[in-house]
Amino acid sequence: MITYVENIKNVKEYNKLSEAVGWGKRREEEIKNAQEKTLFSISAYDSGEIVGYGRVVGDETMFLYIQDVMVDPDYQNQKIGTNIMEKLMEKAEEYKRIYPEVRIYVGPDYGKENFYRKFGFITRKEAHLGDGMIWKPQPKESKLWNWEDEIDPKELEEVMDILDHDGVIIFPTDTVYGLACNCFSTKAIEKIFEIKQRAKYKPISVLTDSVEKINMVATISEKEQALVEKYMPGALTIVMDKKEHVPDILTASLPTVGVRIPNNHIALTILKNYPYPLATTSANESGEEAGVDVQDFITYFDGKVDAIIDGGTTDIQVASTIIRVENDQITTIREGSIKIEE
Repeated sequence: MITYVENIKNVKEYNKLSEAVGWGKRREEEIKNAQEKTLFSISAYDSGEIVGYGRVVGDETMFLYIQDVMVDPDYQNQKIGTNIMEKLMEKAEEYKRIYPEVRIYVGPDYGKENFYRKFGFITRKEAHLGDGMIWKPQPKESKLWNWEDEIDPKELEEVMDILDHDGVIIFPTDTVYGLACNCFSTKAIEKIFEIKQRAKYKPISVLTDSVEKINMVATISEKEQALVEKYMPGALTIVMDKKEHVPDILTASLPTVGVRIPNNHIALTILKNYPYPLATTSANESGEEAGVDVQDFITYFDGKVDAIIDGGTTDIQVASTIIRVENDQITTIREGSIKIEE
């Protein structure tokens, strides 16, 4: 049975665990100096042997660092690291309640970013503060609604309210799941970039349900109109000339915007009920595969978005084809499931 003990200061124990995790021994004087700065620590034991450790250091009125979270490799699957982090965060949050201005950091422990994200940390580079990660707590959990068999009218109303108040949702399309918000809300679009860790130089397309709403964001040529009528709803995105009032953050300051009408009843229900197009990008952390089922991304996005709508596995499971029409000539920017005929 694993037991947890607060504020143990034992150099030999620390070094035994440090060697087990591959960090090597530290000088006794170095450890003692570090312990003098320690505000709180947790040690985990199994039958009297140390198997985990973590501590909080710093000036509790200005900054706190969570450091030296380590678990014996033989115990990694017993959630000891998670339990230690929970206890360290409880203590750090106590200080935060007393001193609201205090900042909570973890060191640059590369490769463990996703572990720390579960506790509300984002990279300090995301917060424009250099290396390491800083605590920026998100809502404890997202609302999760299953619309695979039926769309709940009250939940649909709540989706509209979320979108009206700069919120972010995830919903299924015919291709992959989409991370979405009101395309005219700069605040909400900024949230999407932050949540997804998407580079600001990458534009985001919009989804809608009609040509009338496409006209809200783009100027449609005759050729583009014909393509919309032929291929939409469907897995085709057309990059069109954007209108001036479309936020630059949406298009990465480009003069164009990608538009699509998806062929999915859940997506279309949301889009028909909402008065504006939705800025929509695939539901995945940047660099990862796009999600085609809620289980593909729920661990990463739960607590970071306002609502996740489960519509089962998407039909096509491949991102849309993207084209650009210039001088009536079609250029394919990205190959998808649809092959465009002139």
